[in-house]
Parts: sequence; C-alpha cells; structure tokens
Amino acid sequence: MERITTIAGPDGTAIPVRYRRWKNHPVPGVDFPDISPLATDAQATRHVIDALGGRLSDEISVVAGIDVGGLGLAGALAYRNGLGLLDIRKVGAIRVEVIRSIMANYELGDGVAISQAHRIAGRTVAVVDDCLMSGQTALAAVRLLRRLGGHCDTAMFVFEIEGMPGRALLEEAGIAVHSLQRLPQADPDGATDGEAVASPPA
Repeated sequence: MERITTIAGPDGTAIPVRYRRWKNHPVPGVDFPDISPLATDAQATRHVIDALGGRLSDEISVVAGIDVGGLGLAGALAYRNGLGLLDIRKVGAIRVEVIRSIMANYELGDGVAISQAHRIAGRTVAVVDDCLMSGQTALAAVRLLRRLGGHCDTAMFVFEIEGMPGRALLEEAGIAVHSLQRLPQADPDGATDGEAVASPPA
C-alpha cells in the first residue's frame, strides 16, 4: 500500500515523499517501508539526498551504502558532497553458487562483506541505508569498517521504525544516528493508499 509522509527540506519546508509498506515484513506486526516510489520521483529524491547530505560532517570522506536500499542513496550522496563511495554487501543476499568464488576477495563481518579493493584505513566513513529497524546490519557494517581501520561513528537513514531497538543499539556503540522520518511499526487498521502515516521528523 502506498503512503505519503513528509521530510524537512533544507529551508525547513515540509517535502512530501511517497513510499509503500510491506505488510508483516520482516516479522509479524512490522510493515517495512519501501522507498521505491520515492526513488523514481526525481524531485523527491533530490530533496531526500539534500536533507541527508546537509547532515554529513566535513570530516566524512566516504559514504558506505548498505545492500540494497542504501546503495543508491550512498551513490547520490557521494556525488552531491564530493565523497568516496563503497558498497557493503549482505552475505545472505549473495547467491550460494557465487559466494565461494568471490569471498576470497572480500573482508567478512557479521553477515556483511566489503571488497578488499576499498581503501578504508584512516578514513572517516558514514554508513547509509534506507531504513533503521533492529540496527544489526548497520552495527555489523560499522564494526567491519572499524576493524579495517576506518573511523565510523555516523549512520544515516531515510526512515526509522518507532519502538524498535536500532537507535539505542547504534548509540550504545558510539554511533550518531540521523533519520529523516520516524514511522510507526505498522499502518493503522483501515489505512488507505496515499494516506499520510508518520510521526514528526527525527
């Protein structure tokens, strides 16, 4: 079901953005917010990237997009802010018949992988993804980046699901969390397509 929410633009103006929700995914009672309707809207995408880009500190030199929703966001942010770009793959998203042949070229973390070709040591990296829920994947990415010598204490998201442990988990690890909008765990009963369902921006 498609929904509309707002984010605060650079001048404080409320910018409408569209998304849809996957019912009871990844667990019953939680509806995942899919940014596909937003991503195909050029103007809305620009507003989202500007809003995220304005929160990147000058110390950050690389943005790391998490597979899969964070990859496009990170690419746009890297271009906007003149930064380096790296991709963080979820190991579970790599096909079994492929994983054995490429893992020798990847550094592995707890369920995530980074190409050994990326130059990370000594650089300040921000992790980017579409939605913060449990925080486990983002935390695994940060830990792997730190293990490889990167400085990573920033995680950025378009959406954050209320009542889930992601923010607390990341903050406990010394990571500053930035999200553009908080959403309830599930749509209210009786919600219809296009209805705005959201909390004030975080």
